[in-house]
Amino acid sequence: MRPYTETISACDKEPLIASIDRALSSWLTHAPYLAFFRSKLRRARVLPPVQIPDDMITMDSRFAVTDARNGNTFDYTLVFPEQQSERQGKLSVLSPMGMVLLGARVGDEVVWTSAAGPEIATIKKLFYQPESASRQDPRPNRTSSMPELFLG
Repeated sequence: MRPYTETISACDKEPLIASIDRALSSWLTHAPYLAFFRSKLRRARVLPPVQIPDDMITMDSRFAVTDARNGNTFDYTLVFPEQQSERQGKLSVLSPMGMVLLGARVGDEVVWTSAAGPEIATIKKLFYQPESASRQDPRPNRTSSMPELFLG
């Protein structure tokens, strides 16, 4: 497993911090995780979208992960909490799993704690990443002129 550094779009930083602040007032069980995640966001340095690796999970990325315990593969889209939908495979970035997936790259193994205990999954494939899509499609979108945040 190679070490990785989380990366998010600069246009996601403030909405993410606002989501964390709202969640902290109502999700007491996740408060320590959220406070840590918020501190990482605040320390982030900015990178232009063209420097974001094509295999890195960012906000609104679609990807597949394989559960290390049973070998099952699941597809998800990493979204803001307001867009979360288990039925549609939309995973909140503020969930314990979502927080470790942000910035992970294809081939990385991620570990988080769920209600069932420690969980391990491997990122198998990235189907869509907004930053990569904007480099391939010259039409303007939410990331075309925004720098990226590099968390480390």
